[in-house]
Amino acid sequence: MAALVPVATSRGGEVAYPGDPMCLYSALSLTVERSVARRVRGLAVRPALDDVTPDWGRYPDAAYRRAEDGPRSVLVADSRTTDGHVFDPRIWDDLAGEAFIAELRALRPKVLLLSSVSAGHRYALEMAELAKEHAPGCLVVLGGRHADETIRYRHATRTADLSWSSTVEVIRDGRARPVVDFVVAGDGSPLLDLLLCAVGLVATPGFGPTPVEEVLDALALVAAQDGATRGVGSIVGLTADEAVLVPVQGERIDAAQLPSPYEAFSVRARFGIFTRAGSSPLGSRTAHVMTLDACPFKCTFCSESIQVSQRPTRFAVSETEHVARRIGQLVDWGAEAAFFDDPVFWGGNWKAISDFCHDLARLRARRPAARSFEWGAQLTVDVVLNRAKAAEVHAALDLMRENGCTYIYIGIESMAQQVMRNVGKNLLRRNPEAWVSKVREALTTIRDHGIRVGSSVLFGLDGENRETIEETIEEIGRLIDDGLLVMASPNILTYHPGTAITAAHGQVRLDYHSRKNNRPPYTYFEEAYPEVVSRLLDEDDIWFIHEASAKRWGSTRNSAAESAASMNA
Repeated sequence: MAALVPVATSRGGEVAYPGDPMCLYSALSLTVERSVARRVRGLAVRPALDDVTPDWGRYPDAAYRRAEDGPRSVLVADSRTTDGHVFDPRIWDDLAGEAFIAELRALRPKVLLLSSVSAGHRYALEMAELAKEHAPGCLVVLGGRHADETIRYRHATRTADLSWSSTVEVIRDGRARPVVDFVVAGDGSPLLDLLLCAVGLVATPGFGPTPVEEVLDALALVAAQDGATRGVGSIVGLTADEAVLVPVQGERIDAAQLPSPYEAFSVRARFGIFTRAGSSPLGSRTAHVMTLDACPFKCTFCSESIQVSQRPTRFAVSETEHVARRIGQLVDWGAEAAFFDDPVFWGGNWKAISDFCHDLARLRARRPAARSFEWGAQLTVDVVLNRAKAAEVHAALDLMRENGCTYIYIGIESMAQQVMRNVGKNLLRRNPEAWVSKVREALTTIRDHGIRVGSSVLFGLDGENRETIEETIEEIGRLIDDGLLVMASPNILTYHPGTAITAAHGQVRLDYHSRKNNRPPYTYFEEAYPEVVSRLLDEDDIWFIHEASAKRWGSTRNSAAESAASMNA
């Protein structure tokens, strides 16, 4: 059984940020593929590593994929499909807790897999505790972005850095009960497959416990048997006496070598920015796609930066045709739209973007159903304003529009020059320009190619004060007035373990473990909680940001429903 750990604790009108569905789907892809393949083939003539595998059921058929919609609520009703093995509450409150307990008691899983971002980690610990109580003997494995951000193994020196906020340290020093057995950080899919193969070697039939020590012993046997270990990262086993870190430095895996994350799971998102299909007032059924997991740039605040992320899996720029074929699969599976969640679409490589559009054009020519498919992606101001490749940029934007791209999302962050000079985002320093004029030019360029633009705005960066807050809100308002933005999303800087700004602000002890029911004004922003938001903002500032942006930006400010829909993968 797997569970996506949510962030929000309220069913009101606040932003409901569910976690990171695609991280979970991707991490499960290899172990699900192994399980389904073994079920189809039957037992091997000679003993094999996958004779005992997790029971993920069968892949959903086309009718199931097209019929199912919205978050999963009851797993027991359809545990025969791979899609029916993921508990996905979106909100963590008493009602969700009761549903989770019911699933645990009915399914009695041997292994529970939890995927959590940092802001959801406190609820991951609570879910793990419930699993230990209501499914005795269940082995709990925690992964996701929080694990990636808080565990660093340096292969060159054979040393490990575990942040104070990590699951391992939280349990080791008694801030949380010992309810997690394994933590997986790094290349989630091959490492999780490796770990579950080891579990299969030592797990006993029935509902008895699976000793962590025996699984750790089996890990070495599995790696030796496979010959060539895949993936890079760390697996940490938590025994009663110690935390044992097992570094994995295997073959790097390109995304093309992994199954599609949607091979096993239905497309359930409804993103209101896509409406061409016209099948729902909530927007088109939208798949989330990624061409890379880490951002090539080095913004001080970003946990997806290559400096922080330990998830390097990516498509090579020569694999655009493979990604186009995956779009074809998504169309077959009922998706009406796709959003590329990459921090920067194809890493900002305009040749790869153009090649992808040509591949997509060939798909659309062959497949009438793909011609109404629309999509969006994330770019940056400086990628759009690449002066050395201006002609290539304009040609690529035309190709994007002609082949279904209707929306681009850009991180503006701030419109105050004294803030942006500290961020590391304004990259073209050889010919420095005012950030406000660059933003306006980039948005105008995109709009002139017939593509709508949405943006994120981040408050609380270095240099922020009430004056810069007001400046940013007004300047964003002017962009809206001029028709350059169709959506603006205000966000509060939240400290993530491992980012440069977290270290610079001395926030080395971030409380991502204590149980908290969040409250306004923090609930109006994704991931914002007291004690982990920017030290440059007080609560009055946060109330001001919420109220002033709503007043100045009007309906262009994203609503809670739109934010939730955009993440409901």
